[in-house]
Amino acid sequence: MTLDELRTELATVTQGKYARVPYEIYAEVFPPGEPDQNARAAAYAFAKSLGFRIENKPDDKSVWFVKEA
Repeated sequence: MTLDELRTELATVTQGKYARVPYEIYAEVFPPGEPDQNARAAAYAFAKSLGFRIENKPDDKSVWFVKEA
């Protein structure tokens, strides 16, 4: 998945809902992935620019992009 593909997918998320991104996909978009601080910073900035917040779900091995209500 590319950053543009993720942006397109996130555009379909309604307020209060989320898109689940498995760690494997997250690492493709924000290398090298979890738990790298630079990857986190890039993901948080990207999410914020689109009106999302991020929830890291280590037990689920995923990152949720949650659309702010």
